Amino acid sequence: KLFLKETIKPQHSNNIMFTIVPVLGFSLALMFWGMMSSKYISYYLLFSLLLFFCMTSLNVYVILLSGWASNSMYAFLGALRASAQTISYEISMIVILLFPAFLQWTFSWNNMFKGYGVMILMVPVGVAW
Repeated sequence: KLFLKETIKPQHSNNIMFTIVPVLGFSLALMFWGMMSSKYISYYLLFSLLLFFCMTSLNVYVILLSGWASNSMYAFLGALRASAQTISYEISMIVILLFPAFLQWTFSWNNMFKGYGVMILMVPVGVAW
């Protein structure tokens, strides 16, 4: 239903960027599924926590480009505000998630979730966030 509806594009917008940026944001969100550990996985990510941090920081660019592509100052100012807010949440998330990583001396999701130490720590970490 979403893809069959009429697309509305502003007159003075950058039409190419206006249509590509949401697709890039959606594909970035789908790439997080590749980091989920499973028994059917055919590869092993050694530093999957660092990859998670890098991929979440790319969301700031998607927000900025979506505000810039509309070619409206109000949308661009809203995108600047949203990206600043995203950066502030990312900083707190990184500090909170690095605490169990430093306790277990690993940056791999698979190794972190094999022990019970992280699961016990996730309750107060979730409350703190």
